[in-house]
Amino acid sequence: MRLLHRHPEGFDPAVPWVQESESVRQDSRLFRQIVAQRRSPHTGREHAFYRLQGPDWVNVVAFTRSGELLAVEQFRHGIDEATLEIPGGGCDHGEAPEEAARRELREETGFVSQHWVPLGSCTPNPATQNNRCHTFLALDCDAAGELALDPAEELQVWAISWAEWQLLMRRGEIHHALVLSAFQLLSLWEGWPDLLRRLEV
Repeated sequence: MRLLHRHPEGFDPAVPWVQESESVRQDSRLFRQIVAQRRSPHTGREHAFYRLQGPDWVNVVAFTRSGELLAVEQFRHGIDEATLEIPGGGCDHGEAPEEAARRELREETGFVSQHWVPLGSCTPNPATQNNRCHTFLALDCDAAGELALDPAEELQVWAISWAEWQLLMRRGEIHHALVLSAFQLLSLWEGWPDLLRRLEV
């Protein structure tokens, strides 16, 4: 890498801002909204920052034994329209990410897998959120029974060929940022070239 600019002079991104005060603005089931008053270690100026504290999330890229991708379609209230996504959700208190991924796959699709690969994690929005989203690959998934959804969950489950899923991504019909990031992580996995050859047969 080659540094092009630095502002202010002497700026070091690794030096944290000084916490002056913090208060809870709202506490809900999904997030706790925090207002943090912080002072720049470089300029001494104070600013208020809004932060959302929440549980870690999981994403599951799941393929059946026949090589079809498992996807879920549901109505999303943030954008007031349906989205096609991969299974996923929040980690329960004290639940490890892989445990949550196994649970979410079973609950949302009715499928299970004995072959799991951790693909990595990302920070959904580090400007305002403190949580991470962990992505897992589940291979050779088998149907194991009915769905087990939360009371407010309504969805339909699709089995999609890799060629069709690629086309949907290219056309912008898959637009959930965390879903797209999951496939970027998949493309960086060392086993992806071999899996891709199987999917393209």
